[in-house]
Amino acid sequence: MASSNQTYVIYNGPSLIDGAPIVVLAQSNSTNRKTGDMVQTYILRADIDPISASRTGQDSSICGDCIHRGKPSDKPNGQAIDRTCYVTLAHGPLGKYKAFKRGAYPNAFGHESIRAIGLGRMVRLGTYGDPCAVPNYIWESLISACEGWTAYTHGATNPMPQQIMTSADNLAQAESAWSRGERTFRVIKALSDVVKGREVLCPASEEAGKRATCETCKLCAGASVKGKSVAIVAHGINKRKAMALVQ
Repeated sequence: MASSNQTYVIYNGPSLIDGAPIVVLAQSNSTNRKTGDMVQTYILRADIDPISASRTGQDSSICGDCIHRGKPSDKPNGQAIDRTCYVTLAHGPLGKYKAFKRGAYPNAFGHESIRAIGLGRMVRLGTYGDPCAVPNYIWESLISACEGWTAYTHGATNPMPQQIMTSADNLAQAESAWSRGERTFRVIKALSDVVKGREVLCPASEEAGKRATCETCKLCAGASVKGKSVAIVAHGINKRKAMALVQ
């Protein structure tokens, strides 16, 4: 059984997106109030800190072509211009990267070691980063004995629709995914944008009264869940910028 308060390196190798070196860190506990106490996974460049990766556009190795990455900049410091991702790089991702570079995290390689981290737990695939950057066998091991999981991709295609939600920023993207049998997680501008019969409002959102956490909701596990797609009103510190991208 994995330690109740430990972070492990579960993958250290090439990105499936562009072959650049990436690392996956699995944190066995969490105090995140929205998600609840889930196993959290950080997908990071192994050779460059997440803020610099954002600024230079090298975060494409772990985020693909997600529109919320922002635009690369020639600034000497800071993140990408107009970045709208809800993940604050200076918090979890940067701290995890620095600790990884110090050698603070033990390796947990191989099916049994990775399986033990997710055993009986809710797991979040991609606390930061797109899980599609990582070989499928890593996630298959991590969720093989888990209670459930959440996972999202902003990629143009979803190679694991059974396990991963397709992120959508407009109705056309969502409808295209639905036609392929995929479930979506869509950012909307207002409650009235929820498509009745197709979508439900995220139960962990402020608009839904935060009546659940991701740990208790368990809806965002791709087509493995026989339920409606999920919608959430744009939120977070970059809400205004994100609203401009939602059509």
